[in-house]
Amino acid sequence: MKHGLLDLSERILVLGLYGALVVCIVDSIRADGFGLGNLLLLPSEGLVFLFILLRRRTQQVSARPGDWALALAATAAPMLVRACPERALVPELLAAFFLMMGTLVQLHAKWVLGRSFGCVPAHRGLKEAGPYRVVRHPMYAGYMLSHLAFLSMNFSAWNAALYMVCTLLQIPRLASEERLLGLDEGYARYRARVRHRLIPGVY
Repeated sequence: MKHGLLDLSERILVLGLYGALVVCIVDSIRADGFGLGNLLLLPSEGLVFLFILLRRRTQQVSARPGDWALALAATAAPMLVRACPERALVPELLAAFFLMMGTLVQLHAKWVLGRSFGCVPAHRGLKEAGPYRVVRHPMYAGYMLSHLAFLSMNFSAWNAALYMVCTLLQIPRLASEERLLGLDEGYARYRARVRHRLIPGVY
């Protein structure tokens, strides 16, 4: 019962945040005209909600308040950004290209995860194929690339602060996920094989 309520709460929260992001981007398009880069952010963040809806249930989900706070804050922050294309630092097409690359990395990682995807640390089965052969958390690497691309064409102190908070939260978030998954001997062997979390040869 408790895990079911936690699962439902996570879905409702992410739906509300994504709805607010959609409204923000649509309002920006109405005010400033069609913006390819900003429009690409919707499928990028929308994949989070889609995969949460389709994921399988599990009894191995963290009930620690700190883990929930980290996961939800890191998920919420990028959905609170605001479009401000008049402050672009790079050409829109260049930023849109890197945003698309980040989205493809996310999509590949989420495709491999399938119904095992979630925001809050949980064990829904180990995945070691595709980009998980290169780094242990390729989805977050894709997020960081997409966030940097969106910020470069919508630069503001607000957006920069949100993405900085999100990035800083990812490190303890990864640690909380690996703490839960580390209880599985299979994950311990996987972690020994794939040594880096986000960036090959760096971290």
